[in-house]
Amino acid sequence: MTAAGPRRVLVTGASRGLGLRAAEALADRGWSVVLGCRRVGDVGPVLARARGRGAPVSAVALDVTDPGSVAAAVAAVAELGGPLHALVNNAGVFRHEEEEFQDLRPGDALDLLLTNACGPLLVTRAFLPLLRAAGGAAVVNVTSRDADEDTFDGLFTGYRMAKAALNAMTRNLAIALRPDRIVVNAVDPGWIPTDMGGPEAPDSLDAAVAAVAGAVELAGGDRTGRLLRAQRPPGSPGRRRADGATRR
Repeated sequence: MTAAGPRRVLVTGASRGLGLRAAEALADRGWSVVLGCRRVGDVGPVLARARGRGAPVSAVALDVTDPGSVAAAVAAVAELGGPLHALVNNAGVFRHEEEEFQDLRPGDALDLLLTNACGPLLVTRAFLPLLRAAGGAAVVNVTSRDADEDTFDGLFTGYRMAKAALNAMTRNLAIALRPDRIVVNAVDPGWIPTDMGGPEAPDSLDAAVAAVAGAVELAGGDRTGRLLRAQRPPGSPGRRRADGATRR
């Protein structure tokens, strides 16, 4: 917390899953949290609970694939007053239908790239003035181990490609934004039991939340351009394919 009040963080895709849990954890750590979600009404109960215990939280409508929505979100966050000390690019999509390459639909391919790669890039660009104003900030991109070449198995090509692009963005922006004291890192949360990951996911949601929150708190430091991984439970089997094999 600073003399002017708590540091502010925006979390995209914060209406459920990892984004919501990370937002709640950051509020508990003393951050002023802005939940970015496509429908603000979805987080009404969350806002009420957080405010009931004195946490400084708010929400803005934000669709990371819509430039108009992004611009409106920037204006809404600016109206809250003060700079933005951290941005968590968590919003993402996964399409089970594209498991086999021949089943990939053009619309899904575009959606994967727009949401998982272009969205974080354009959101970061739009919020750059507010991040610069903090005098030391953090951008955290939620990625996936599916982008690692040693996991390639011929499945989910569009998703892997989009997350690999996100990793390239992370490394390049870490260099570009270093003069502004903005660290840019990626976090691999593992395969976690959320709406996206499914109930059979073997990795720890709590560990993923801790990894994201820890990356946010690197704001103003010098640890940048890194791929940070959540701690995995011993013997975690990785993601199970339809044929019974596993992948991580």
